[in-house]
Amino acid sequence: MNITETTSNASRELDQAQERMQDLRRTAAERLEARNGTAEALDSVASSVRTTGRQGSERIDTLSESAAGKLDSTAAYVRSHNVGDMLVNLGQLIGKHPTGFLLLAAGIGFLAGSAIQRNKSVT
Repeated sequence: MNITETTSNASRELDQAQERMQDLRRTAAERLEARNGTAEALDSVASSVRTTGRQGSERIDTLSESAAGKLDSTAAYVRSHNVGDMLVNLGQLIGKHPTGFLLLAAGIGFLAGSAIQRNKSVT
């Protein structure tokens, strides 16, 4: 082999090595890009979970405050009214909303009937 052939072979091998290095760089860059995309997606999901958790917590807090307020109000009503006053108020409420009262009474009757039926089947 002469110097020209040796130089030519060395040049070809160097070119091939450079091409392989470029392929490795491209592959590494693609993998890094995929990892970064995955990491960004995970960050986005984590942020969404935090936001949803906070919103859920706020809703629960609002609902619990509302329920507590209604219970306080009911306690104050019971303390300030005797049974006769409560019956008069109940009569007024029924007079204002007779359909709602009938639906409520039917629902309570259905639940009571179901409970009695279950007790009979258990014994």
